[in-house]
Amino acid sequence: MSRLTPETTNSFPALASGATPLDVASAPENPCLLLQDWVHHILSIEAVEPMYVTLATASASGVPSSRTVQLLAVEDDALLFTTNFGSRKGVEMLETGRAAVSLYWRETAQSVNITGTIVIASDAENDRRFAEDSRPVQAARTVSFHGLPLDDEAAQLKAHGDLVASGEIIPRPDYWRWYRLVPDAVTFWEGHPEALNRRVHYARSEASWSHGAVQS
Repeated sequence: MSRLTPETTNSFPALASGATPLDVASAPENPCLLLQDWVHHILSIEAVEPMYVTLATASASGVPSSRTVQLLAVEDDALLFTTNFGSRKGVEMLETGRAAVSLYWRETAQSVNITGTIVIASDAENDRRFAEDSRPVQAARTVSFHGLPLDDEAAQLKAHGDLVASGEIIPRPDYWRWYRLVPDAVTFWEGHPEALNRRVHYARSEASWSHGAVQS
């Protein structure tokens, strides 16, 4: 059995060939536009699950928690994802109005850390997006109650299958909603083999962004 030692773990990733190097001089004023460029590239090289990210929240008393969620879109001013309103993350986002997202792509040695405010989509948008999901996904979100004990998995699977096969319109459960993280701070990171990693940090003040290179 191998053991983890400083010698075996102290390696440094480097930006993959084909990826555009991080350059503060050419970085756009809006960090979401740079993130869109990075996402476009990572999707083009067929990286493994590139749109699964770490979403961190905290309770009103400051107890942190994190989990992996699917990032659905990078808009010009926000990141879009969906979850159960009654889940721990849903409750904590409602309590504090804030969250953080971290992305890491091993294939390109790039990561992005984002903090910001949370905006819950309108009922009309929630209904529209739910209606666009496949029936199996709609059914899963209807018969699964996030975080509650699972006493009978067979019964849950049957309820899911029956709902999918029913052919009836599946209405959106009130607890299933879409969320936007509106950034107020973003840090882009790019690996370097000598550990002199490149970082560009963005900070927003009211309606405008400022950015600059920061040491790793």
